[in-house]
Formats: sequence, structure tokens, C-alpha cells
Amino acid sequence: MKARLGVTTCDVCQQPMTKDERVMIVVEGSITESGDILTFDGSCVHYACHFDCWAGLDIDIDGT
Repeated sequence: MKARLGVTTCDVCQQPMTKDERVMIVVEGSITESGDILTFDGSCVHYACHFDCWAGLDIDIDGT
């Protein structure tokens, strides 16, 4: 899977995320096709960080 991010810094440590680093990205989108394989159409990146900075999901995604 490929993604292009406009912000290149980690949401946790604020350091740049660079080539070949493992990252965790939380994306909003829709399933456009389902079956044995799901097709996902992403619309918005909510969170991106280095994999080692990831401490779980504790963010308000839907505003509730």
C-alpha cells in the first residue's frame, strides 16, 4: 500500500519520518468493494508517527 503525506513529521516526537522507517498511520476512508479482498479508498490521514513512538490510539476522530 502506498500513501502520500503532506506532513512529514511524527505526531508524537515531531522528528522527520524518513525513507525505510516503520510508521503507524491512521486513515479515514470507505470500503469501495468487498469480497475476499477489501478495496479501501482513503480520504484523510488523522495521525502518523514512527512505529516506535506508537502508544495506541487515544485521539478523538469523529468529534464526539
